[in-house]
Amino acid sequence: MKRVVLGLAVLCGAAALAVAADTAGTVAKEPFATVDLSYTSKYIWRGFDKLDDVGAWQPSVDLDLGSGFSANLWMSYAGGSGDGIGIYPDGSRVNATEYNYTLAYSGTVNESCPWKTDYMVGWRYYDFIDMPSRDADLQEAFVTAEMPRLFDGGIVPHAAVFQMWPSQGDGLHRDFSGTIYLVGFNYSFALDQAPSLPLTFSWDIVYNDGVGGRGVDHDWSHMVWGLSTAMTCPFTGAKVVPAIYFQNSFEDTVNTEDELWGGISYSFAF
Repeated sequence: MKRVVLGLAVLCGAAALAVAADTAGTVAKEPFATVDLSYTSKYIWRGFDKLDDVGAWQPSVDLDLGSGFSANLWMSYAGGSGDGIGIYPDGSRVNATEYNYTLAYSGTVNESCPWKTDYMVGWRYYDFIDMPSRDADLQEAFVTAEMPRLFDGGIVPHAAVFQMWPSQGDGLHRDFSGTIYLVGFNYSFALDQAPSLPLTFSWDIVYNDGVGGRGVDHDWSHMVWGLSTAMTCPFTGAKVVPAIYFQNSFEDTVNTEDELWGGISYSFAF
């Protein structure tokens, strides 16, 4: 794991040097960070209920490196204890403690036309800090995209592809490799009774092409409906985002039941 952290630091430094070289002769833009403190009543990841109906605290720090580059540290701590949960059948929710490290590049194509597409490409490392890296840790490469001008009226379609593999090929997760495909949209609106309160409805449908091991079907696994809003704290200027979600689970190899959960986040930038 030390090699992963060192590699992350080196890549961040390389990105910063590239930004400095690209802006030679000008005042370099200082990187800024966004801190997010979140709680979710269930930890639902790509359709899987990772903590079996127990919530999680999930803080994160996002660093803007400039020129489209970014780095992110995301953490998840179970909100309760219990055995038989986590990476191993005989493990505990403590074993599911998770750190994710992400490096990404964001950009835009077709800037001046209705086909404008905002995209992100990146790499993510899943580090289960209380488990042997050989057995538990995962990696993924991903691409996400959204088209904010394609439709009028606040509808923004989006799509994503996640290619996953184990960090080492001979551990308990050696059969975890596969691809996740996601398509959906967001719809932003406001109620007449509260025109100053923005609301966002989201809908996603997911195809799981083998992620999770040999027992996982190659099929449409689930779809998720969500509703959220965003409020600004009058004293701190921080953003508070409460949200609620419902998942229709299509087949038992990913999730044996439908899921309803909610969460709230408190974020600020500096």
